[in-house]
Amino acid sequence: MIDYLYFFEYSFSNKRKLYTVDEMEGVFVIVQIVKKRATLKTQVYDYLREHIITGGLKPGERLIEEKISDELEVSRSPIREAIRMLEKDGLLFVNKTGGVTVVDPSIQDFHHLYECRVEMEPLAAFYAAQRRTEELLELIHSSLPQTGKITQTNNLKKIHDVNLNFHETVISASANPFLVSMISQLRGVNSFYRKSILEENPLHIQHAMQDHQQIFQAIVEQDAEKAKQFMKAHIESDYTLFMKLST
Repeated sequence: MIDYLYFFEYSFSNKRKLYTVDEMEGVFVIVQIVKKRATLKTQVYDYLREHIITGGLKPGERLIEEKISDELEVSRSPIREAIRMLEKDGLLFVNKTGGVTVVDPSIQDFHHLYECRVEMEPLAAFYAAQRRTEELLELIHSSLPQTGKITQTNNLKKIHDVNLNFHETVISASANPFLVSMISQLRGVNSFYRKSILEENPLHIQHAMQDHQQIFQAIVEQDAEKAKQFMKAHIESDYTLFMKLST
């Protein structure tokens, strides 16, 4: 399966163009994007989101629409739409005057995030075990071998997205729309939290993968209490590591 990564390369005219990288059997081929189904705002959103997650755009850094417009050679309209999407994700902050900066979470923010996740995500795992469907089981299972392969690379975005996919699929499997909605509001700060852990300890994903397998097995067996217990232990372990790395 072809994996698409978005980035900018200079063309011969020294203007920045939007490209993809086709990664197949270790061979990278740079091709100009032709995405008929993807809207322009989605392409801009994907690019900005990747650069926030991978650190190309630093916490607290200001985004300037005019500069982005010149670099991408697009109008400001799709840029503004992408910014609204990223603000909703909790990755960007838009102040009263319209200034846009990358969110810069504090240690206290991460502590508050933990307080929410350690209660809500185990509950989601509990209901996922009770209510899971074969389709959702397949989706959860599909993220596990991906995680195994991803540990062999140093691609922070891939690791982040595979980890995010596992958690969000489990949450979705809870079939509780209120719980899903509340947890989704944590997505932005959670992205910075995961990034902080992976930057300091990339090998942590191997331990996380083992936790994911335990959680998945409990969901398969419809053992709601075990699924809840394993998810809580997983989140507590992450937070303990984060606090060690932060001191």
